[in-house]
Amino acid sequence: MSESLIVSFIGDDRPGVVRVIADVVARHGGSWQESRMSGLGGYFSGTARILINSDNLDALDQSLQALEGLTCIIRPLRQSPPDQTDETTQKMKLDIVGPDRPGILQDVTSELVSYGINVIDMETEVRPASMSGELNFIADALVGVPNGVDIESLDSQLGAIARNLGLDILFEEFAGE
Repeated sequence: MSESLIVSFIGDDRPGVVRVIADVVARHGGSWQESRMSGLGGYFSGTARILINSDNLDALDQSLQALEGLTCIIRPLRQSPPDQTDETTQKMKLDIVGPDRPGILQDVTSELVSYGINVIDMETEVRPASMSGELNFIADALVGVPNGVDIESLDSQLGAIARNLGLDILFEEFAGE
């Protein structure tokens, strides 16, 4: 019987990290289904969904744990909770840009959580502004908004945060899949 797993890993950023993990997965008859990976701060990390025969699960786990210089965590794939399914949520795009300072992400995500909103995907960075050279915080996120959430109220609250912190916050319908 096949089983889907989530494999998360982190190690020093160096050539061959993905190959080493892919070799272990293939050696145990696993199939790499999808993944997200990124280098950041001298480390390389990722999360992959692997399909493997249940009989090979323990051996895969042992082989991944034995990889030198990598920390791997394996979890069984689980379905999204009922309140996180496409039928009960609307995908929205959230973009944040403004002067960097501690707490921006905490303030915005606290407001999102108060509305029951789940972050599906997010990328953040700090980089110099093109004109002033001052550091700007930039976040691009895809969030799942439960049906019934008062979008106007949420947008108003995000607007208040934007004014208080000198940010531009754009919250709009997601046009993608």
